[in-house]
Amino acid sequence: MELSQFMSHMKNDYQDNFQKLLRDLEDATPNIKNTLFNIYPVAFKVSLKGHKNIYVSIDKEIRSISFSPILKVDFEIITSVNEILKMMITKKIDRNIFIGDQELAMVLANTLQKADIDFLYLLDKYFGNIPAILVHLTSQFASGFGFKDNLNEKNIYSRFRELTIRMDRLEARINL
Repeated sequence: MELSQFMSHMKNDYQDNFQKLLRDLEDATPNIKNTLFNIYPVAFKVSLKGHKNIYVSIDKEIRSISFSPILKVDFEIITSVNEILKMMITKKIDRNIFIGDQELAMVLANTLQKADIDFLYLLDKYFGNIPAILVHLTSQFASGFGFKDNLNEKNIYSRFRELTIRMDRLEARINL
């Protein structure tokens, strides 16, 4: 009995967090709200390699995310976390990851891509400043600016370590 109550509480937590994330996304980029309203309703399945399937259903009123299958999905995204990060950095969407209504999937993906979403802000808000900084530095490194061409792996790890130490010191000062 207690386990089912705990699981129900967890489900409500990630549903609430999903609702907050979508509201933050819409508030942070006002032009996306009207565009998404033209696409709604949309339901899709995300199949990440090595992870459970995620089912997302978004409408003007109802927005849900779940690990439980839903009756009708418009399209499926079959990819890996690495491929998603690569697409976010390069800003190129691979049409081959979509199965089903590829046109709807591409419209949604292009809408999100062109919305100029501040992912660093969202990462910082939901996961903290260290992951946001690491993603920022990684994207700078991947795009080729901000770093010298002759940096080796040891120097990169050294810079990340220094940055982490500085962030820890800053957080310690703030908490005093």
